[in-house]
Amino acid sequence: MSQRTSLIAVLIASVLTGCSPRPTETVSANAGPHTHIVCPTANMATDCAFAGGAGIQSAIDAAADGDTVQLRAGTYSATAVRDVPYKIHTIRGFVVVDGKRLSLVGEPGVVLDGGSGPRSTGIVVNRADLEVRGLTLTGFKFDVEEDEIYEGHGIFAIDSRVSLHDVTIEKYQKMGLTGRGDTLLDADGLRILDGHVAIWLHETAYLRLSNAVIRGNDSSAIAAYDKSTAHVAHSVVDRNIDDGLYTEHEASIYVTNSILLNNEPYAAHALGNSKIWIGYSALFGNENAMLAKDAASVRKGPNVIEQDPKLDADYRQQPQSPLAGKGDPDFGSPVGSPSQIGLR
Repeated sequence: MSQRTSLIAVLIASVLTGCSPRPTETVSANAGPHTHIVCPTANMATDCAFAGGAGIQSAIDAAADGDTVQLRAGTYSATAVRDVPYKIHTIRGFVVVDGKRLSLVGEPGVVLDGGSGPRSTGIVVNRADLEVRGLTLTGFKFDVEEDEIYEGHGIFAIDSRVSLHDVTIEKYQKMGLTGRGDTLLDADGLRILDGHVAIWLHETAYLRLSNAVIRGNDSSAIAAYDKSTAHVAHSVVDRNIDDGLYTEHEASIYVTNSILLNNEPYAAHALGNSKIWIGYSALFGNENAMLAKDAASVRKGPNVIEQDPKLDADYRQQPQSPLAGKGDPDFGSPVGSPSQIGLR
């Protein structure tokens, strides 16, 4: 199957399958999914069964498959951590979901703050199915930069299915979003800002990314290794220092309807037997556009625009943008008509 056909097939499948449905709150105390309310401080509201940073983990531990853990607006900091072993590593988590199917939902204004308390990774998902909505994770730091204790990550998933909606990960010291093992990451409305490696994929991890902004990181926006795969659409990759897109081994990244701006040293960089395909997208202001070494390939598909895209501060097309009418017809409405390059 060609790279282009593979991209279309996966995207069609994503439309047909969609995300796991959100569980609904029930009135009965004996049947159906439940919602567990967590507040940043005790006695904040009468329906808060759990409080503070430790209360998030307590609510997750109390939850059954299909339940929702709902966080009231406010800032939550770690007071304790939980270790998850993976290969030779220990992933040290502020919040750990292990072997459950849950939703973790934040009201507007929820922040998981790693800047105080013990060093940790924000959320660790191990052999679980987790939906995350409306959270900001900020300030997660490591204790020792190079050791087998993994702290300073935003969200770290192992052999799991993780669905992210309107999540921001910022000011982290290691990796923003990590997929290891046989993990499926499905993200819409993700923002990964001002950290180190934004997205880190290994083994056979798979990422489906849409409507994302990855900006200002001091390493790669997406770094894919082994046999991992990423499909990216309607996203912005801007001002990342150690490549916008990077692949090694037999990894692959496919990009459509997206904007790659001001990345260094390359917008797309492939090594080994890896592949990067970019079509119906904008490449502008990058120090260099593309580099492939060894048996790797970096290919441009149709309608790659390499002139000023004329965007506003929110990456929206301004009048007379050369991107107008140049989007991927597979995303058009109806299918076959031009769609929009950039954020939806």
